[in-house]
Amino acid sequence: MIVDCDTCPVRDSRCADCVVTALTAPLSADMPLDRQEQRAVDALVAAGLVRPDRVARLRARREPWTGARAAV
Repeated sequence: MIVDCDTCPVRDSRCADCVVTALTAPLSADMPLDRQEQRAVDALVAAGLVRPDRVARLRARREPWTGARAAV
């Protein structure tokens, strides 16, 4: 199998959900925020809870998966 990101129909819009990205990126890799994360940050900025200059370079961090989480 050959995976060619250059011909991927959802390149740059779904990379964070891509299994190829998950398999090839280092576990500590910083990634851009996804749409839901960005909307949440935008809401905090709009509400005045976070200064815009504090989120200008905000990145998501991939954490190692630890399996099922305990129920609370």
